[in-house]
Amino acid sequence: MAETMKAVVKYEPGIDKMELREVPVPEIGDDDVLVEVKYAGVCGSDIAFFDGHHENILFPPVILGHEFSGVVAKVGKNVTKWKVGDRVVSDNTGTACGECYACSTADYLSCEHRLGIGYGMDGGWAKYVKILGKTLAVFPNSLMRIPDCMSFEEAAVMDPACNGFMAVVQEAKLMPGEYCAVFGLGALGQFSIQAARAAGAAKIIAIGLEADGERFELAKHHGATHCIMSDKCDLHAEVMKITNGEGVAVVADAAGVNPVLNQAVSITRPAGTIVKIGYDARPYGASLDPIIDKAVNIKGHFGYDWVSWRSVFNLIEAGKWDNKTIISHKLPLSQYREAIQLYKERKSMKVVLYPED
Repeated sequence: MAETMKAVVKYEPGIDKMELREVPVPEIGDDDVLVEVKYAGVCGSDIAFFDGHHENILFPPVILGHEFSGVVAKVGKNVTKWKVGDRVVSDNTGTACGECYACSTADYLSCEHRLGIGYGMDGGWAKYVKILGKTLAVFPNSLMRIPDCMSFEEAAVMDPACNGFMAVVQEAKLMPGEYCAVFGLGALGQFSIQAARAAGAAKIIAIGLEADGERFELAKHHGATHCIMSDKCDLHAEVMKITNGEGVAVVADAAGVNPVLNQAVSITRPAGTIVKIGYDARPYGASLDPIIDKAVNIKGHFGYDWVSWRSVFNLIEAGKWDNKTIISHKLPLSQYREAIQLYKERKSMKVVLYPED
């Protein structure tokens, strides 16, 4: 094994401030696991890091990449669960305290002391990444085996897949036969549509913009029964027509921009649920009274749990979930800037990077 590797490092706060560097291969302790990365996803959060956002969770200098899959390359002498050659995927929990309220209820992603792999500590935009033994002791399922039916590329996009499942099925509790709407046709939106299909929604409405173009076709492939360009019509009227005047039981907001929340409230039926997945740092700037008048539930969404991962793995094995069609580009790690640009220009769905020898 080489002593150094290429990695994409966010070296200080601010816009851009990242570069491809030659860095030491991580050294592991007696309880740690070293993973050789095969593929790593490019997430909207990585774009936010590039643009100088989300710096409350970013601790530079740090190797980026929180969505990754690979094989076990080395294990510490005390490790018995894993062996060299095991195909694995990480849920990117770098550290969790194991003692706070969230950890005590197995909600490790909400741990107040959590550091994420790929932003709080070194991640998968590199040849190798270290998984800490002390984290595996607290949260053993933060590292999981990849089912034989899945490729490394598919496994590398499990993070957004599980986000979509958690939001629609576990948090919104979508029931079979209900109506669901999804704002945003990026990866999180597409996976939310698949989650609604898996939950048995009677009608799934994909809501995007005229600029989304081919993304509407992908939404139909993933289960959308209706597609609406919200910038080309009266959204409320269209949704009421589709739902026979009832409105939708569940809205998954994978777009995030604040005007969407107003639109979401207007199309949600009384006592329905809106799960907000996407971010917008700007003030909301509107009255919350309609939320009260309709008794709408708004749930802030973050991440997933082990149930999300288990369920999506099972659905993939059963042929009822598709990670493959989300992946639009595979690029070498050295082309990470091209990957970022593809995302910014809306020319990609999901880019995965692979390390170069």
